[in-house]
Order: sequence, then structure tokens, then C-alpha cells
Amino acid sequence: MSGPEAVGSGRLDAFLQDLSGKLDLSRACVSIVDLLNPGAPERGGWRDTEIKPVASVIKLCLLAGAYNAVSGGVSFEAKIKITDNNLTGTWNPEVDGIRDPNPPVRPGELWTLGKLTEVMIRRSDNVATNTLIDFLGRKKVTDFVQSAGLASTQLRHKLSSGTDVDDPDATGYNQMPARDAAALLTLIAQKKLVSPAASEAMYATLAGQLDRELIAEALPGDAVYAGKTGELSAARNDAAIIRAPGREYVLVVYTQLPGPQGKPLIQAIARAADEFLKNSQ
Repeated sequence: MSGPEAVGSGRLDAFLQDLSGKLDLSRACVSIVDLLNPGAPERGGWRDTEIKPVASVIKLCLLAGAYNAVSGGVSFEAKIKITDNNLTGTWNPEVDGIRDPNPPVRPGELWTLGKLTEVMIRRSDNVATNTLIDFLGRKKVTDFVQSAGLASTQLRHKLSSGTDVDDPDATGYNQMPARDAAALLTLIAQKKLVSPAASEAMYATLAGQLDRELIAEALPGDAVYAGKTGELSAARNDAAIIRAPGREYVLVVYTQLPGPQGKPLIQAIARAADEFLKNSQ
């Protein structure tokens, strides 16, 4: 399933080192994987093994966990009841003028595993996320992604806008360093996570991401973004697969900055990375 690991790259590490002299990366973690490198993918990182707030990028683990459960016999048509203990604040894309055809997730409703997985990624729905944590099991999800090579990743708690979620099974903070997020996306891009068909379906879900104001907004018109963003009061993150003529790569950027400061930094890194990879093939 895992295939060859990405190998460290002096070329990409040197690019990030040079970039650190042009941009202030003191509160950023960056991981890049060049998927078109002959042989194994080529990896470069800037502080990408550090444990920093992952925010909603942790939902990538639940996406993988859902497809792993389906490979073991669970149906995407399985009905799951929405319970009060999983209710919390969540992003409403309609507020930002972004149309989402799916309705809000409300208590007492029955949602399918497939629909919960979709809204968890595409509109980053926290109620769907918490419901999936209960259904899939945080230990099972953690064990699966660790078996896929994400050794430092742990799904430990539900997502909450305060203290509104009852989570007696919480064991600490969620963690998924930028390098682990890049490794998971690399497996999806290579069609090696769960199965080729599952990887293609996960990619399609990521390509439907509604929050496109970070890496996606910074890319040129010939590039296609598929990824997952995250935001906390002092963190803004993005993790994506980018495909464009002559280049295909994974870019993960975590910033320990609030959104208004994190956004321009992520965009500047994305523009520089795309330009570098475009010109270095």
C-alpha cells in the first residue's frame, strides 16, 4: 500500500533554505514532495517534523480512515445518527458567499457515512468530523495512518469551538506534522492509499474543497488544487496536491499565525514553490 517513500532532496531543501532568507519562515512549517522526480518522489522540508497545531488538516486522517473502513466491509450508505454531544461551531461557507449544496448537520438526523465524509472535507464541517470520530474510532484511524507511514500522527480529540463537546475519551492534542500530512497526500496522489479506486475517490473529494483562499488562490490558472485547509485563532494551514503541466507536487504549509497574517505567507510560499518547480523540471 505504501510504496516507495519520498527521499530527501538537497535541491528542495536548498530552495526552502533560500526562501527563508526572502520570507519570514520563523513561524511556519513547510513540506514539499516533487511527485515527478524519476524513481521515488523527492522531498524537502522546513521544520516539517515539528509538532504544531494541525487544526482541520487532521481531517485527512478521517478521510483515509473512512475509506479504510469501507475496504473492510463498512458501507458508505451506512446511516449514522447525529447526536447532541457532537455539536459545535463550524464553518458556514454561505456566510462567505460560497455555495454549498449540502444542508447543515443537525441533531437527530441520519446521515450516511459517505455524506459525512464529504462535508467534513469539502466544507470542513466539525459536527460531521466529531460524528465520524465516534463512528470510525480514533484509535483505529490512528493505527491505520501510522501503518501507512505517518509515525508521528495521532487523532486524540474531537473538534470544538470551546467546551461545548463532550469528549471523555480525549487523550491530548491532535498531532500531524507537516511531513506526515505530505506523506498521506503523496500516497493519495500515487493511488497507493487503501486502493487505487479509493485514492482516486479521496482525491476527487479533496478537489471539491470549498475553502480556496490559501494555496489554491495563489496558484496560476494552469494548476489544479486538491487539498484541506485548517484554521485556529493562531494557526492557518493548508495541505494540497497540485497538478499542472510539467509539474505535480504536494505542498503543506502550517503557520503559527492568525488567518490575516497566515494567509499572505502561505500564498507567498505557494507562489514561490510553484515557480521553482515549474522552472526546475
